[in-house]
Amino acid sequence: MNAERLNKILLEIQKEYVESDLIIKLQAVRDNLQNQVNQPQQAAYQQNLVTALNDLYLTLENSKINEFSPGWKQIMKEIGGDNIFGISLKEEIKGIFATNQITPASALEDISKIVSGNEQFISTIDTMVLGFKNLNLGAEELEPGECELGYSIPRVFVKNKLSSLNKEMAELNFILNTISEAVTGEKNEYEVKTISSSDFLVYVLIGLQVGKVLSEAVEKIINNYKTILEIKVLRNQLKSTGVPEKATKDIEEHANSLMEKEIKKIATQIIKENYKKTDVPRKNELTNGVTIALNKIANRIDNGFNIEIRVEPLPASQDGEELDPENERNVALVNSIKATAKTMEFVNTSGQPILELNEKSDINKS
Repeated sequence: MNAERLNKILLEIQKEYVESDLIIKLQAVRDNLQNQVNQPQQAAYQQNLVTALNDLYLTLENSKINEFSPGWKQIMKEIGGDNIFGISLKEEIKGIFATNQITPASALEDISKIVSGNEQFISTIDTMVLGFKNLNLGAEELEPGECELGYSIPRVFVKNKLSSLNKEMAELNFILNTISEAVTGEKNEYEVKTISSSDFLVYVLIGLQVGKVLSEAVEKIINNYKTILEIKVLRNQLKSTGVPEKATKDIEEHANSLMEKEIKKIATQIIKENYKKTDVPRKNELTNGVTIALNKIANRIDNGFNIEIRVEPLPASQDGEELDPENERNVALVNSIKATAKTMEFVNTSGQPILELNEKSDINKS
């Protein structure tokens, strides 16, 4: 886990606690519930509890933590904060009241644990943030309009071998440069921002156009993969019961066919909407190259890789200020990436992989 990135996440959580008054609102729910338990005949206490709950639910629904990238949410999980804020906490509290309607004292016990847990969590965060400050350790920031790709490589996939990790870095470079040439007409030298080591999680700065196209493509691949994941689970269950591999071959071919069709559709759309050069042979090569790049992504998602994209918003325009065409285009790109990135999520892909999409390309011969 990268320290500067962790510090940034802790600062965002700390800011959210302060701006939302979460602790105060949790305490209000607990205290009003305590009053109801002590004096159940007082109708006012019941109404006060309903009001406090509605206020808390609204806060949790609108929490910026709900919009954290999958990688940030994974780090929150690692530090014990995955169910301590946002929609997940709202659902937990609603579940407590739904199952304890007749026994509010039991609900009070559970709510009190949540309050004390949050109090302890924010206290720990405050201590860590202060410690980072005293150690002169900064927080990893993106500049306005800057876009970042997070690419998680499972250690088991590369077997902790440097040569295998180096190969995966080359594969990522191929994916990014192929998409970049299709979208912008040229390749780039990509800057590695940070590398974390739980899995090999690489953060790379990418352009807004590439970020938009890549986020939309990955979103479509993930959505299609969810259907394939059901097929994969069925295939693995059959194998675990002793069904011969030959008998499950048709299932595997069907899954691969579904993904192949979706990726060809995505690749064709990317070239049609973005590639502006009139070099027909190169256009055909790039269509094949983008297909191969997306095949690589799909195969790796099936093997437990994860991809996320994060972008820093641009400064808001002043009242009456008109944006120049380039700024207006960048704002639209940022908004598109933010909207798509929220739907990209880590996928649980345990079990033997099922995808074997073609990864061979001659795109670099030109």
